[in-house]
Amino acid sequence: MNILVIGGTKYFGIYLIKELLEQGHNVTIATRGIAKDNYGDKVSRIIFNRTDADSVKESLSGKFFDIVYDKLAYCSNDVKYLLDVIKCNKYILMSSTAVYEKHWDTKEDDFDSKNKELIWCSRMDFPYDEAKRQAEYALWQKYNDINAIAVRYPFVIGQDDYTKRLYFYVEHVIKGMPMYIDNIDCQMGFIRSDEAGLFMAFLADKDFSGPINGS
Repeated sequence: MNILVIGGTKYFGIYLIKELLEQGHNVTIATRGIAKDNYGDKVSRIIFNRTDADSVKESLSGKFFDIVYDKLAYCSNDVKYLLDVIKCNKYILMSSTAVYEKHWDTKEDDFDSKNKELIWCSRMDFPYDEAKRQAEYALWQKYNDINAIAVRYPFVIGQDDYTKRLYFYVEHVIKGMPMYIDNIDCQMGFIRSDEAGLFMAFLADKDFSGPINGS
C-alpha cells in the first residue's frame, strides 16, 4: 500500500515507519524537513508546514494514499487543513487519553466526540487536552464520511524518549534528590514507545474504524 506518515522522524514514529517498511509498504513522510532521519532512499519525502493551510494545500492537494497516519494533529485546524485537500482510504489519527475526564476503567465511548461543540482552533488556543478533543470533534463531526481510526495513547515512554519525562523522576529517586509531587495518589497509564509504533502499524490492514484505546 501507499502510506503517508505525517511526522515520523522521532520517537515511536520511527518504530511505525520501520514496521511499515518491513511489511513491504511504500512510505512517504511529511515533515518540516528539520529533523534528520535514517530512512535513506527507503521512503519518499514531502516538506511542508503542518500548521499553515496554504503549505498543506500546496504540498498535498489532490494526492491519494491508501492510508494516512497523522501523528501531528493537535487541534481541529490541523485535521481540517489536511482532510480538506487529501484523499485516502483510511485515516489514522494519533489522539490521546487526555481527551477523557479522569476516572477508572475508561472505555472509548466515555468520551462523546460527536455531540460536543466543535471550535476551529489552533494548537495554542486551548490546553493540550481540550485541543486534542477539538481534533477529534473535527474528525467525527465534519469528516465522518472518511474511514478513520483515532488511537488514544496514554503517556508514551521508552529509553529513546527525548522529552525525558520519566527520566526526571528516575534520576531524582536514584540520586536521592528532592522533587515536588503535588498528588501522591495519582495513577497514570503508560505504553512503551516501540509498542506504540508497532500497534499503529498493526492497524494498517485491519477492518476497524472508530476510536480505540492504545494501551
